[in-house]
Amino acid sequence: MTPIARESELAITRRAAIWLAAAASLPVRALAQRVRGFAETTGSVFTAAPKDPLALPRVAEIPIPPFPDINAIWGSSGRDDRGHLWFGVSAVHDHYSAHLMEYDPGAGTLTDRGSVLAALGAVRPLLPGEGQIKIHSKFIQADDGYLYFSSTDEEGEGEDGSAPPKWGSHLWRLLPGSGPENPAWEHLLAAPEGLTCATGAGRWIYALGYWNHVLYRYDTQSGEILRREVGSVGGHMCRQLLVDARGHAFVPRVTQGGVTPGAGGLEAYLIEFDPDLNPIASTRLDHYADGQSPADAHGIIGFTFLADQSIVFSTGVGYLYRIVPSETAELAVHPLGWFHPKGIAYTPSLFVGDGINSIAGVGMLGGMWDWLVFDLTAKTSVAAPFPHPFTNPVLFYGTQTRDDQGRFYLVGRRHEGEGRLPVILQLTQN
Repeated sequence: MTPIARESELAITRRAAIWLAAAASLPVRALAQRVRGFAETTGSVFTAAPKDPLALPRVAEIPIPPFPDINAIWGSSGRDDRGHLWFGVSAVHDHYSAHLMEYDPGAGTLTDRGSVLAALGAVRPLLPGEGQIKIHSKFIQADDGYLYFSSTDEEGEGEDGSAPPKWGSHLWRLLPGSGPENPAWEHLLAAPEGLTCATGAGRWIYALGYWNHVLYRYDTQSGEILRREVGSVGGHMCRQLLVDARGHAFVPRVTQGGVTPGAGGLEAYLIEFDPDLNPIASTRLDHYADGQSPADAHGIIGFTFLADQSIVFSTGVGYLYRIVPSETAELAVHPLGWFHPKGIAYTPSLFVGDGINSIAGVGMLGGMWDWLVFDLTAKTSVAAPFPHPFTNPVLFYGTQTRDDQGRFYLVGRRHEGEGRLPVILQLTQN
């Protein structure tokens, strides 16, 4: 990884400045920061490695409470320090709202913790026709105890990257376990972009929006918000935002007209940013979007932390990379190889046991889903048909999220007649 020049100032458009000014007028309550370990800070769980790492998991479906226009879970999952899991369940049509769900693994209960529009209506009067159909982000608990996430809408957006969603996006937080009723959502930021990615570590929370890969940083101590345009092209939006335990963010800068063979004209560099949004280093990703158009490429789609505090991530074409954090600008990004033994495949989930020897997850090749296990030492993988319970077409997402018993959680959407319904699967190995 090579250093890159710092930019002289943060790029803030006139429209974004208006939204940021409005957000800054909202009262924000700060809590004392507390010291937490690496696993808590990153939302990770490390357990003993399975006795047979190649064994297929046992699969159980978790019922989801219905609400109007319910549609899918687009990879939106995470956990709090109590071991409760959180899911963002999205709607699909304009003017509707996504809902937040909390799962208690001990009790086996999934509870609706409110809709985005209801929370927004408690902040200010809703505008006629306003919608917030997606919670697409991860959920991460910061050192102040709050759980952070983002919501967005899609009405009126230009899929070629020409226009953001009409109703923009919002950054939220709440205190898990703050009462028997729905915990109060606190509003932190209104943004004109579609904030589809949000995560963080410790003091620092980040969100990434479209179009043009716009990175926001929220300081949980001061409430300060910074914004920087990282760069993307055409209708391309990366599906995951990476943040290491130091609070450094990693965002792909994507351009068109690259020279990478078979890359469909897309070229991507992974940019590391410190919490002041200074660019620190850049690494080219050769297998970011092999042969895909800007709109079809999903960029970074899966990630998981390892026990040594490195991050493994997968691209939309199924290639694995490993980020090894460093205090110098020469941060290393190592290519690991294809997650699926047959090469290019859609691999939107990554999970670990002890975080040392192997990575597991699901991948789709030719419309069929496989259970994949990648050996980190040998850099080889094996695949077997994934034993999910659905006969109709299904999409799976979800990455990193585990409960205290070490069970993995896949999310997604399945076909049900002419409609679509969200999915949560609980996976148990050995």
